[in-house]
Amino acid sequence: MVSGSMPTGPRPTGPRPAGSVGPSDTVSPSRLESAKALLKIEKGAKVADVMEVRGLIPEDMALFREIVYGCTRQKRLLDYYLDKLCQSPFAKLPVEVKISLRMGIYQLLFLTRVPAHAAVHEAVNLVKGAGQESLAGFSNAVLRNAEKQKADFKITGEDDMDTLAIKYSHPTWLVRRWATGLSADGLNTENLEPVLAANNKPHPVFLRSKPDLGEKVREDLLIQNVRVEPLAWPPYTLRLASHEGGLFSGDSFGQGDWFVQDWTPQAMLEMLPFANVFRAWDVCAAPGGKTAGLAWKLGEKGEVWATDFSPVRMVKLKENLRRLGLNKVRVYEEAIEKIPPSQKFDLIWVDAPCSGTGVLSRRADLRWKLKPEEIKKHAIEQLKLLEEVHGHLYPKGYLVYSTCSLEREENQDLIKTFMESHPGWDLAIPDSPPEVTNLLKDKWGVTFLPTGDRDGGFLSVLQKNRN
Repeated sequence: MVSGSMPTGPRPTGPRPAGSVGPSDTVSPSRLESAKALLKIEKGAKVADVMEVRGLIPEDMALFREIVYGCTRQKRLLDYYLDKLCQSPFAKLPVEVKISLRMGIYQLLFLTRVPAHAAVHEAVNLVKGAGQESLAGFSNAVLRNAEKQKADFKITGEDDMDTLAIKYSHPTWLVRRWATGLSADGLNTENLEPVLAANNKPHPVFLRSKPDLGEKVREDLLIQNVRVEPLAWPPYTLRLASHEGGLFSGDSFGQGDWFVQDWTPQAMLEMLPFANVFRAWDVCAAPGGKTAGLAWKLGEKGEVWATDFSPVRMVKLKENLRRLGLNKVRVYEEAIEKIPPSQKFDLIWVDAPCSGTGVLSRRADLRWKLKPEEIKKHAIEQLKLLEEVHGHLYPKGYLVYSTCSLEREENQDLIKTFMESHPGWDLAIPDSPPEVTNLLKDKWGVTFLPTGDRDGGFLSVLQKNRN
């Protein structure tokens, strides 16, 4: 593979801030803001924390989101190709140059609607604007070679799993884990590839409307130039089809007719047993989607409690409940161990903090931050949660456990451990409509595999059969 040459001239002192450009340089607002955001992510920021950008028109905002999420998801693959194109190690380049080259090659490989000359030209200008003018010619050569050779790019890893991990830009340890640890549930090297591909796709936005307000929400949003489509299942679920107008700017949102929630937690809610359920407790409630769903399910005669461990998230929870008009929900702000033993519930939902390996599309940077040892730490904390809350169930009450993880230690193995150490529980594996696919069911629960439309996760329901 032809490589660009690394310049040997002196580098300028006192480099300008990353993303700044000189008066003769041209960089579009979307690419300039993308470079700034990617630099923040490189320094440890979360993707979700860098997406609030003011002043971009809708077209620029769309490109900004595409580049930031795309470069973050595809980081390993982009770096693999760039390392092949560079004579000197790509990893040793200044971070601003690496970001500019990733942005350029991402557009060349994945954004066919972007002219190649524009992708290359603006990436080179980002290099200049970052105070790295001595590397501008090098960057130009690398990206022009990438454009010429992209049809012939090949990936060769240490073995098949490593090659697959590079191809879909995942850590190899995680791909190996999924290929072996989930095989008992039906996930193997053949259906592993669609899961990896799904993690690199932007998922649709889903709304949940108040019961029987779906048509009203559709009409109100259409006035705002926002189009949503109802799904056959789950009920009250709307899929965002287009949003030329502002989704959150109209009366429909302000008066609490709907909230944003991914398909998977909406499906989980519909799969729960609600016969003889009058009191429910959402243990890890923020930002409030599950709480609202429970409150709407139980209606005026039901009672819902909500708790969360994070004071910051608790503020968001209360804001959302106020907007939705759910004033009867009891938000308990003390530590959960202080809830009196006399407080009993028919259903307790523990949506436990977890590794998040089922939501790698939405949390684009997580795959690069997660460490294998963290999975076991999560499992320890998750088991503690079940230990703390299960005593608050009435006999025949339901203990619901869910995560946004695909890991057995946090899911099936944890349920098995809990039941072995706590006799007196039966499993009530939830049912789903036959048309819902990409679910793996076993004796411990249901695993939702990520698809191009939804996040992954796990759901289990235990029923208490004695005091």
